[in-house]
Amino acid sequence: MDTTALPIAGRPGRNGNGVAARSRRASGQLERSQRSALAALCAVASYLDSDEDMPTLVGRLGGTVADLTGAQRAAFWRLGPRGTLTLQPTPFGFARESAIHGTRLHVGAHGDGVLDSIVFREDLEIVKGTSPALDAVWHGAGIGDVKSSIAAAWRAGDRRIGAVAVYDAEHGFSPHDLWLLRLVGLAAGLVWQYKELEDDRGRTAVRLEQATAARRQLLNNIAAGGDQARRRFASALHDDSLQLLTGAELQLERLRSEADGSLPGLQLDGLASTLHRVEDSLRRLLTDVSPEPLQLPSDLREAISERLESMRIRAGIEPHNDSRLPNDIPGAIQSIVMKNVAEALNNVEKHARATKVMVAAEVVDGGVRVAIADDGTGFVAAESARIPGHIGLVAMRERAQLIGGECRIRSSEEGTVVEVRVPLT
Repeated sequence: MDTTALPIAGRPGRNGNGVAARSRRASGQLERSQRSALAALCAVASYLDSDEDMPTLVGRLGGTVADLTGAQRAAFWRLGPRGTLTLQPTPFGFARESAIHGTRLHVGAHGDGVLDSIVFREDLEIVKGTSPALDAVWHGAGIGDVKSSIAAAWRAGDRRIGAVAVYDAEHGFSPHDLWLLRLVGLAAGLVWQYKELEDDRGRTAVRLEQATAARRQLLNNIAAGGDQARRRFASALHDDSLQLLTGAELQLERLRSEADGSLPGLQLDGLASTLHRVEDSLRRLLTDVSPEPLQLPSDLREAISERLESMRIRAGIEPHNDSRLPNDIPGAIQSIVMKNVAEALNNVEKHARATKVMVAAEVVDGGVRVAIADDGTGFVAAESARIPGHIGLVAMRERAQLIGGECRIRSSEEGTVVEVRVPLT
């Protein structure tokens, strides 16, 4: 029996050696591809935390791409709105006098251009370590010193950002290099998109800050105009109406003294009582509209107590005071809070037809929170600015907003709650 073609026992035959060799080569190539892919992704990801602008970033990334693919030169090309590729600044490995710096490449409309086909539709073919079709593009653009080249799409998902190209590898480019370049193009696209979103967020933050500053300025102007109007009104009220009323009370006092207990004298007593009530009402109005800080009796807790007691005596509304405020609240903050409390209680007294009212005050989250709740008939809070007699609600919101606080109003048929929050500083 002829045994020359049979393997010797215990030793692999010729076919077995070939399979093992191919398996080792495939395993080595896979390991090389994995190492290259990991190196590429790590290199691109390292630019995420960079403060550089994108043109500078992709300029430096070009050196990394060249190193990964064994190229001597590399460049990123940006796709413009008219389908033209323009070179990003500082391409890697190109001299300043190279013709590449002034090159513009037309991709082609509707996918009919050479660049669109070989780059974005991934029809690039490698022949003897290069892409002849791509080399022809560079030579046609006046970059005649290109010996070999490959390129891949620079994209983020379906969005075309541009292309990344490498040039002149010492031993030519392989399909592995093209695969790696496409991976870099995808990763760089995600970094570009991330940087764009970061820049947009920064610009949005600046615009928001500008809008907030403009809003503050507008509120300041409104408040200044409101204070001027209130100051003129308070001055006219004090110097004109109250003075005339005082003069009328003096004349009435003389008439009462001459009446000497007669029937007209009793009528004059009733008139005098009416005039006193009118004067009290006007003086309360003067306090409410005055833009100057309130002179608090002692502290905010005592001022709230006195205002509630005055309302009980005058209107018969049962008060409940739950003020748990410290003594060291700044005077300016106390004044603003008390103005809003007084305004809210005035509205309860004049409009709510309430039988009970509660004021709760406390320091929470670095500020003062005051809630004024009544059991009155309520109103439509959203329309409060247009309801006659409720202009003070607008002023309450304005005061709170001007110092960084807020004033919220909730109202229903069961009653109304006014909540004021202002910072302590």
